[in-house]
Amino acid sequence: MVKFVKKEVPKMMSEQPDRLRMIIAALSAEAQLKAQRLGDQKDLQLINKGRELLKKGSPCVDCHQFQNKDEDATGPDLTGYGSREWLIGLITNPAHIRYYGKRNDRMPAFGDEKILDAQSIGLLADWLRGDWFEAEPHVVSK
Repeated sequence: MVKFVKKEVPKMMSEQPDRLRMIIAALSAEAQLKAQRLGDQKDLQLINKGRELLKKGSPCVDCHQFQNKDEDATGPDLTGYGSREWLIGLITNPAHIRYYGKRNDRMPAFGDEKILDAQSIGLLADWLRGDWFEAEPHVVSK
């Protein structure tokens, strides 16, 4: 992946910047972050175009599955990338076929190996997504 990013992404940036921007917007929207909700709504047309590119015309799907079952995918599934559910699954077991499978060589399966319980994994996912704290609405008393 690093080799691809170093070699191919700069080419895409210079040759097809709009196409790359759509793909990045689509992947970012997969996380369904509260902090991005308004921006994602505003950019929905761009995001939808990016999703179509990811499904059909992007080099990303040469290695990754995205919204379509792909038995030949060798990289992590990008469907729901960065979402709470996706992160919980990754933290629980990165060697799951949806993520790194047998290519996972370093990250422990925090859930499957009983290093963290489900609540702790959920809290960690929330923290990574910036959802760990939501201020209570300020009530003005009369």
